[in-house]
Amino acid sequence: MTSIEVDDDKYSVLEARADEKGYDTTEEYVDYLLEQIVEKINREKQEVDEYTDEEEEKVKNRLRDLGYMD
Repeated sequence: MTSIEVDDDKYSVLEARADEKGYDTTEEYVDYLLEQIVEKINREKQEVDEYTDEEEEKVKNRLRDLGYMD
């Protein structure tokens, strides 16, 4: 496991929020937050990766036809 440093002001906010949300530790809450962010990044990456070269070319052609691209 890798450790990261968080400045005291941010940690205090995270610590209070973790307590409000019922997490046993601040680290557990931060891990949850990071997990949510990583999942979002992976979903966004999948959405981008879903376009085939052919689909991308169709979009480019359509944008050219509409005058948005040269």
